[in-house]
Amino acid sequence: MKTIVILGVGVAAAPLIRQTMRNVVLKDKEYNLIVVAPTTHFHWPIAMPRVIVPGQLSEDKAMIDLRPIFKEYPSDQFEFVLGAASALDPTGNTVAVSLNDGGSRTINYHTLVVATGTSSKDNMPWKAMATTEQTKQRLHELQQQIENARTIAVVGGGQTGSETAGELGFEYSKQGRKEVYFIYNDRLPLAPPLMESVRKQTKTELEKLNVKLIPNTKVTAVEHSGGDTILTLTDAEGKVTTLTTQAYVPTTGGIPNSSFVPADLLDSDGFILQTKSLQVKGHDNIFVLGDVGSLEECKAGVADAQAVHLIKALPIYLNGGVMPTYTPSNKVMVGITLGRSRATGQFGSFKLFSFLIHYAKGRFLGTDYCHLIAAGKKTLMTTYEK
Repeated sequence: MKTIVILGVGVAAAPLIRQTMRNVVLKDKEYNLIVVAPTTHFHWPIAMPRVIVPGQLSEDKAMIDLRPIFKEYPSDQFEFVLGAASALDPTGNTVAVSLNDGGSRTINYHTLVVATGTSSKDNMPWKAMATTEQTKQRLHELQQQIENARTIAVVGGGQTGSETAGELGFEYSKQGRKEVYFIYNDRLPLAPPLMESVRKQTKTELEKLNVKLIPNTKVTAVEHSGGDTILTLTDAEGKVTTLTTQAYVPTTGGIPNSSFVPADLLDSDGFILQTKSLQVKGHDNIFVLGDVGSLEECKAGVADAQAVHLIKALPIYLNGGVMPTYTPSNKVMVGITLGRSRATGQFGSFKLFSFLIHYAKGRFLGTDYCHLIAAGKKTLMTTYEK
C-alpha cells in the first residue's frame, strides 16, 4: 500500500486532506492517507483579533473539532495521528512523530506533504499552539487580562496588530471604557506593498476609535510586576520611555514549524525551501504548502492558492505525470477590518471602499464559512462541494 502523509490540519492542509481522499484514496485501494497534527481542532486565524475580545465572538466559531469530520473516512484507508513531527528522514522516506500521549512512532511514506504552518511569537494564540488545549487556555488568559485591564497595549504594526487594535478600540476606547495603545515601528501601520493611502486610512480609522498611536517605536524590554506589565519603549531617535499596561498584546510575527526538517532543506530563516512545483529540491515525493514554505509570504491567500494548485497537481504526480508549475500571484489583495463597522483594503493598485471590506469580511471574519474549509469542502476562494 502507498501511504500519503500530510503534516498539518490548517488552512492549507484541510482542503487537501478531503480532496485527496475523494480524488485519490477512495478511488484506489492501493493508497491510504495518514494525517499528523498535535491539535484536534482546525484553527481559523483570520477571526482571532475579534475572538480575543471578551464576549464578542465565540471561540467555537474559530476552532472547529476535526474528529467528527475525520470519522467519515474508512479506517482502513485513513488515520489521524495526534502528535507532532519530530524528525524527517527524506532519504529513508520516514517521519518520526512525538505523540501527544507521550509515546513515539515512525511513519513510512510514499508521498509527504508538509503543511505545518507557523507559530506566533510571544506565546500568543493568533495561530494554533502546541495543542488545542494550550491554545484555548492561553486565549482564556488573554481574555481575562483584557477584561480586567485599564490599559491595553497592542504591539506590532502588521495586519494582525492593526485589526486587533481596531477590535479593542471599537469595544473599549471608543466609549472611553479603557485606554488602548498601538505601538509600531514605522511612521504608519502596515507596510508596502500596501499603498500609502491604505496605510493612512488605517491610521485615521484607529484614531477615530480613540486608539492612542505610538509610531516609530520598539518595545525593547518587558517586565511583569503583579498584575501590571511594564513596557520599555525606544523610539527612532533613541528616546526611552515606559508604558504600564495590564494587557500586553504582541502581534510580532511567526516562527516556521520546521524544527523536524534537516537543516540543508531550510533557508536562513527556517522556512522549507520550495521549488516552483511546491516540491523539495532533490526529494520529489515531498511537497510543501503554506506558511512553512519559502516561496511566498505567510498569508492565508497564499496558503489558499498553493492548496488549490496541489489539489489538482498531486493526482498528476501520483499517476506519474509531469508536475505543473505553480505561479505565485504578484497582485496585492487584502482586506483590513478596523472594528466592527469600518475597514480598508487594496486590490491590485486600487484602494477598496470600507463598506465592501466590511460586507465581505468584517461582519463575520470568515466564521460563516470556515467550517467548510475545516471540512475540506472549500478553500478561501474555491468551492469543491456544496
